[in-house]
Amino acid sequence: MKRGISMVTLLMSLGGCVWMAHAASQIRKPSMDDTIRATIYADNWFEMYVNGELVAVDSIRFIPHNVIAVDLLPAYPMTIAVLAKDNADPKTGMEYANTNIGDGGFILKFSDGTVTDARWKAKAFSRGPLGGDTKNPRVEDTPIPPNWYAVDFDDSSWPQARVFSLEDVAPKAPFFEHDFEGAKFIWSDDLALDNTVVFRLRVAKPPDGKSRIDFRNLNDLIPDAPRAKDASKKKKRGR
Repeated sequence: MKRGISMVTLLMSLGGCVWMAHAASQIRKPSMDDTIRATIYADNWFEMYVNGELVAVDSIRFIPHNVIAVDLLPAYPMTIAVLAKDNADPKTGMEYANTNIGDGGFILKFSDGTVTDARWKAKAFSRGPLGGDTKNPRVEDTPIPPNWYAVDFDDSSWPQARVFSLEDVAPKAPFFEHDFEGAKFIWSDDLALDNTVVFRLRVAKPPDGKSRIDFRNLNDLIPDAPRAKDASKKKKRGR
């Protein structure tokens, strides 16, 4: 009797596991309604990674200043990492034929409510001209870690980003044509002399409170469209 009960229990358990595995493998395909819009303005250039993947690169190297807007398929927690560069000669830290000290500035807004502010981490990796000396300009470079964009990169020792006003950065016309409400301009400590800066932020959950499906492993799952049905349709059409 005990053996019979054990066998029935085992079969029920196995059946449940199979059903759960099947259910877990089913997910609908994402649509554009599942995406969020990212809007970015950098003085002068940037590249951005989300969850370790490159998702946006400024299409104009330095001038004119432009706004980049891209659609993203988010997954939380979400790690954002940005490499931003001011227009600066790598040997002098100056711009326009070494006649001027430029300034930087970076601002971002996602449609899920993610914005740039003082919560971000920011670390400068190239600065100059040191001391603002334009007669004998020198640059100090620190190697950028090769995995600066990785989800598991340790930025715990990095300083917080510094927030700058609209007047400090003085963005050009394209900035005002887009929605950056609620976002702040950020940079490392020195807006003028820090020329290459890496920013990082971990977003634990959607700031807008909206529940979203995690589609990161979509290629490892079976989409909800019944494949057998599709195959039979193709057979009939072939006849």
